[in-house]
This record gives sequence, structure tokens and C-alpha cells, in this order.
Amino acid sequence: MNRSREIDQTPTSVKAAQVLFFILGAVWILFGVASLIRLVNNSTNPTVTLWVVAILMFGNAGALLVIGWGIGKQKRLFFYLGIIVLAANIFLTVTDEFGIFDLITLIIDLVLLILLFVTRSRYLTANEE
Repeated sequence: MNRSREIDQTPTSVKAAQVLFFILGAVWILFGVASLIRLVNNSTNPTVTLWVVAILMFGNAGALLVIGWGIGKQKRLFFYLGIIVLAANIFLTVTDEFGIFDLITLIIDLVLLILLFVTRSRYLTANEE
């Protein structure tokens, strides 16, 4: 089977999940950059705390981007990693101060989590190579 045909056969639900993971990854990269800018411009906050927050944001972004890539392979491991990362993000979002950006990421997280659960057979019965 040639590569273009393999890409064309990727289910729409899987492509949608990939796109949402990539969007979330990009959002968290933007949050990380904003945190670094705040670190540089604001010397009154403890810098260690701001560095840790920025590193965690970039780590979250990296995890989301890797999971987005892996979801496209329809592998069970990436399905479970996606569920774990989304659950952690949802939990941390609702247990912290809540603003408009939290609402946006929460909605995307919830939509993606629901999408993964509804289409779980794509990942749990896919061929593991």
C-alpha cells in the first residue's frame, strides 16, 4: 500500500483528535512563552516559581504534541497517554484560579476526551506493530 493511500484512510475522528491535540499543544506553547515574557518583565515575583511554571507549560505542550502524533498511528499506548494527560489537565484546570483561557482549554480538553472515549475502538483494536 502506498503512503498517500494510507494517509487517506485515516478516519476523520482520528484526524480530528490529532488536530485538537496539536491545537492544545500550540496553546500551551503560547502560554509558556507568555510566562517567560512575564518572568523577564516582572522582577517582583519569585523567579524560581515562574521558571517552574513555564517549564511545566512547555512540558505539557510537548506531551500533547507527541500524543497528537501518536494518535494518528492509532496506537493503544497513545490513546491511554492522551486520556491520562487530558484527565490531569482537566483536574488541574478546575482546581486552580479559573479565567477565560482556562475555559477555552477546558472545553477543548473535554471535547477531545469525549472524542477519544467515543472512538476508543479505533485505538484499542488497532493493529499494534
